Amino acid sequence: MKKILSLLLVLLLCLGMAGCGNVAPAGQDNDPAAPPQAHGVASGAPARPEDGTLEFWIAEPVEWSDFNGHDEIADHFGAREFLGTGYRAVTDENGWNASRPDVFVSYIITNYPDYSSEGLAVSTIWITDPDVTVYGLTVDSSLEEWDAVMREMGYAVRVDGSNGQYHRAKKDGFSFFYGDGSICINAEVTNEQGIVF
Repeated sequence: MKKILSLLLVLLLCLGMAGCGNVAPAGQDNDPAAPPQAHGVASGAPARPEDGTLEFWIAEPVEWSDFNGHDEIADHFGAREFLGTGYRAVTDENGWNASRPDVFVSYIITNYPDYSSEGLAVSTIWITDPDVTVYGLTVDSSLEEWDAVMREMGYAVRVDGSNGQYHRAKKDGFSFFYGDGSICINAEVTNEQGIVF
């Protein structure tokens, strides 16, 4: 029960955190002065880790067809969540109520950079798999290790959670939320038209 409550807290904080901007080519420096491109990630987005094994990166434009064969977790309004390749949703005895397994990577997809935008992008990446690395760190890395890397990258770091078990690093509308066995990377999505889901 404690694990479920912790995961729910992380999800709520992930969805409440986090950037938008011009699109820069994937794998290149995210220069805010760079002109928009057809593919890539939003300018100002954190660079995709060279050591990482993630299929998609934060603010990366995607199409629904990119997730063919991925299990979907259907508990969002205005977004869709897919598990990464190789992770299977847990279902009840009737095959209903798909939920996340204990160890997973998931991608939350929304319209981006605003909920009224036509384009889709990865707006949240949630990781509980200790084999997945981000900037050489994992869910098992210490808060101090995470803080050092985030500060080196220019992120403002603060302590979250009732017992300080989570830390949040934020810069230019992008956030990393880490601790207690999970990592959540979030891109802020605006709602300029006040769309109600």
